[in-house]
Amino acid sequence: MITAADLAQAVAPAFAELSQAGETRPVLAVELVEADGPIQVERGDVVLAVGVRSLDDALQIIDEARDAAALVLRRAWADQDEVRARCADRGLPLLAIPDESPWSPVMALFRKVLEAAQTGRSHEPADDLYSDLFDMADKIGALLEAPVTIEDAASRVLAYSTGQEDVDQARMSTIVGRRVPREVRNHFRSVGVFRHLARSDDPLFVPAASPSTRPRYVIPVRAGGEWLGSIWAVVDEPPVLPRSGELRAAVDVIALYLLRLRAHTELHRQTQLDHVRTALRGDTTDRPDWLGPEPWRVAALVGPEGLGIEARADLWVILARRLGWRQPVVVDLDGLLYVVLSESSGPGSTGPGSTDWFTDLVRAESRHSPTVGLRLGSAVETLAELPRSRTEAAELSTVDLPGHRHAVASVEDCWPELVLGRALAGMARMPLVSPVARLTVPGADATLLATLEAVVDHWGEVGRAARVLGVHPNTVRYRLARLAEACPLDLDDPAQRLAVRLELARARADAANAANA
Repeated sequence: MITAADLAQAVAPAFAELSQAGETRPVLAVELVEADGPIQVERGDVVLAVGVRSLDDALQIIDEARDAAALVLRRAWADQDEVRARCADRGLPLLAIPDESPWSPVMALFRKVLEAAQTGRSHEPADDLYSDLFDMADKIGALLEAPVTIEDAASRVLAYSTGQEDVDQARMSTIVGRRVPREVRNHFRSVGVFRHLARSDDPLFVPAASPSTRPRYVIPVRAGGEWLGSIWAVVDEPPVLPRSGELRAAVDVIALYLLRLRAHTELHRQTQLDHVRTALRGDTTDRPDWLGPEPWRVAALVGPEGLGIEARADLWVILARRLGWRQPVVVDLDGLLYVVLSESSGPGSTGPGSTDWFTDLVRAESRHSPTVGLRLGSAVETLAELPRSRTEAAELSTVDLPGHRHAVASVEDCWPELVLGRALAGMARMPLVSPVARLTVPGADATLLATLEAVVDHWGEVGRAARVLGVHPNTVRYRLARLAEACPLDLDDPAQRLAVRLELARARADAANAANA
């Protein structure tokens, strides 16, 4: 199911934004309605309200479209308090587009996104877009009479004109590597090219960087004030443009293509995340194509502190991609962040996406950010077992661990802490007053509680208990005599010793919670 929020997330914020969430309603179609004409809306329609000239027009359309999947208004009307209040009353999701945006590209882009979501043909539209971008590179190359590359805002090459690939070393390296070489990017950054691209709509002539790199004519590609990419032409001097209007129109078309490409990429990512969530909940029996070779582990990602879960997810995805994992399986679910890793022992088992590779990544990051950590559920062989591994990882992320296990912890290494955590969770749900409680009341002798804990932990070894407490063994024996008077316990009974140990752990946890409250 795709919703209004999914549509907004799949396109650039400069193109359309979710102004008000409303109810979660499935999107089935995209339709235009005229403010001064008959309005016929069906459930599942995203309604693009054209020709709204007054507040009354907007409010009437809201009433007529109250059962629609979403309403799209220009920003001037979407920001009106009366409009937002009326949409909230109707539960109608509200999308806002810039006031200057034409309606046709908006409708075309929304329909493309919806078609890709409904048909599952997520790759073919992107292939078509890249083909169109190569055609546009040839057209702009003909207008400028120069070799051309089209790049995104991260200097990745999306398309280039045919012929003359070897006009200089920088262009040849850019086309072969599909990315501008680092040293060339650094030069252009040092002379202010990227600062200009981020702030201005005007083309820029850049002198030669070196004898092996000829001058460039750089044209920003923007939409709604947002920098999407750029066009780079290899020239010897600023070109004379007798058909500047034709060039401007071509740049606008490329902006639309870059918006559609971003929408496709974002939708594909959202679709994959939905598949991951479905698998981790145990609601699918079909093996997704994003899973590596079994067995698998689900791990909970901890930290870094101070960031929301979406920002943390983006940070981990960017870091994993930078280090070689092309499609990191990182997803938020029920308030936690998870990663699905491959535990394969075959070839490539230590490569990107494997448990060993990712744990090394987390340990390296934890040296710079001590709040970063990874909690690994057990390895599983089947898709149906993934929810169990997820549950274990989630549990492990909530229990206290020794300091040396903070960065990376697995169920295999930390099962005692996990068992203790489960026991304490059960005890918290059904509190029981035990003899140990007498030692935790206000005014009780704290040394008796510490002595009981040391004696239980080192049962039968008074000397070791004394060393832990930093006292003489006779002091321990004296305190045990006092304990027998204050708290009737039979520590020779193994069951009572176990129960006492759990009660002591609960007392420590309660004290820690009270201190943090």
